[in-house]
Amino acid sequence: MGFKRKIERIGLGSIFFLSACSYSLRSGALPPDVRTITIVPIENEAAMAIPTLPQTLAEALRQKFISQSPLTLRSEKGDLMMYGRIVEFKVAPIAIQGSQQAAQNRLSITVHIRCISSQHPELNWEQSFMNFSDFPATQSLAAIQEALITDICDRIAQDIVNKTLSFW
Repeated sequence: MGFKRKIERIGLGSIFFLSACSYSLRSGALPPDVRTITIVPIENEAAMAIPTLPQTLAEALRQKFISQSPLTLRSEKGDLMMYGRIVEFKVAPIAIQGSQQAAQNRLSITVHIRCISSQHPELNWEQSFMNFSDFPATQSLAAIQEALITDICDRIAQDIVNKTLSFW
């Protein structure tokens, strides 16, 4: 076998090895006996938040876990228990025009999440997640808040799922 052929085999073997490592690192983050998750109803502790926000965030979390993880949702006593609190819902100006009027506003949502595993304490974590969306000050928040909230909750849910599945 020629030198060129050996190099090709080594390169091909390296590609298979690296792709296998990548796959196992990504899907091997959780122990095999962790199969279920329970998302406890999310509490709203923010002073200014709409009543449907906890449900919107919980639904975004459910959809992300269903579509992006091997975990099955359980209504109670999951292998992982996820508790959440909405701690801030805030609208603030971010871009001021020459006349001291806001040109852009920012809606930001901060959520505090605690994930508990009774069988694997090394999987336990607690962290705050914040995300935001900017909108023109000429638009009324009431007119666009549902779309903004859905978008923000989707991004926060993605961050939470990433944290849960990687646990670094």
